[in-house]
Amino acid sequence: MALSCVYRTGQRFGVVHLIDVLLGKASAKVEQFNHQQLSTFGIGQSLNQSQWSSVYRQLVAGGLLEADMEAYGGLRLTEDARPVLRGEREVWLRRDAEPVKKSRASKAERGARAREAFAGANEDPLWQALKARRTALAREQGVPPYVIFHDSTLLEILNRRPASLAEMGQISGVGQAKLARYGDEFLKVLEDEANGVG
Repeated sequence: MALSCVYRTGQRFGVVHLIDVLLGKASAKVEQFNHQQLSTFGIGQSLNQSQWSSVYRQLVAGGLLEADMEAYGGLRLTEDARPVLRGEREVWLRRDAEPVKKSRASKAERGARAREAFAGANEDPLWQALKARRTALAREQGVPPYVIFHDSTLLEILNRRPASLAEMGQISGVGQAKLARYGDEFLKVLEDEANGVG
């Protein structure tokens, strides 16, 4: 199908246009050249755009097609493609692995778990103290609180209760710059809470 499409469109078009023809997309270019009239128009719908791209890459790599640089990179058949087109020779292509789609359920589950974690934290006085410190710092600097630390970072500070700058630096969302700038401030909140101050 891929080779036949190159042949029937006149061996002067690039991959994007060839795939449009195979998928039956009535693009402006397809209509301009009347390619919706071709026998190859729409016959390739069993594969998607990226799969057809892979087919064409492999046909070029296998020496069955070449890019005509004088004709703006349009693909044309090589001599090796003729026996394939006539059905005298078979070509085996690799099927690219499908990208793994993250299921929506797992996204929803992650969201639910995060909400539960934050809901539990809301009852904790230390969580309130950490958020208050973050808000105060944000006001001083005229920035939104998340610029100081995201909620997920605060939650990790709450759960891990680091006792030193080194331990604070291991928390995700606390890079070297933020550690230097805010580390002591948040360690003091933890220390005060541990000592019953606050």
